[in-house]
Amino acid sequence: MDEQVSWNIEKACCFTGHRNKDLPFSGDRNSQGMKCLVSSLQMYIEKAVKDGYDTFISGMAEGTDLICAEIVHNLITRKGMNLRLICAVPYKKQGAKELLNPLDQYVYNMLIQESEVVYVSDTKSRACYQKRNRFMVENSRRIIGVFKESKTRSGTYQTIKIAQQAGLEMNIIYLEKNPVFYLSDDM
Repeated sequence: MDEQVSWNIEKACCFTGHRNKDLPFSGDRNSQGMKCLVSSLQMYIEKAVKDGYDTFISGMAEGTDLICAEIVHNLITRKGMNLRLICAVPYKKQGAKELLNPLDQYVYNMLIQESEVVYVSDTKSRACYQKRNRFMVENSRRIIGVFKESKTRSGTYQTIKIAQQAGLEMNIIYLEKNPVFYLSDDM
C-alpha cells in the first residue's frame, strides 16, 4: 500500500455501490432512472461537502464508484472546490482495460491521472477487493452508497455491513425501495 498519501479521516467519505449491470437500466446514464440516481448521488456528495467532508475515496470500480468519483472530480475542476479525490485501486496492475464500456475506460484513466492514487494490494487476488473495501471504511467517517436490496452476496452489501459495524454515518440509496430510479423515458 502507498503510505505517502494521508488525510484527515474525520473529514473523509467513501463510496460503495453496484456495478452497471445491477444499476437501473444497466447503468445507462441517458435513461431517466439513472439521471435521477446520479442527481441523488450529487446531492449526497454536496451535502457531505457542506457538512465539512473534504476527502472522498472511490474504489474505482465501474458503476457507482466511477459515477461518484466523477461527481467529485467535477466539483473540483468545474466549481473550484478545495476537495481531494483518493482512488483506492484494489491492486497495482488494475487498469481501464478491465472496464467494458469505453466511456468508463476514459473516465477511469482521467481520474487516475488527475487524482491521488492508493494501491491497496500489489497483486490481483480474490481478497484484494475485500481489502480495498475495508481500507476505504477504515479511512472514512461517512459512506455514500447505492444498494439493491436483493444483492446480499455482493461486495456492496459486505462494505455496508463493515461500515455499519465501524459506526460510519450512512447515506445509502436503496434502489428497490425507490421506483423513481426505474422510470423509463416513455412514461
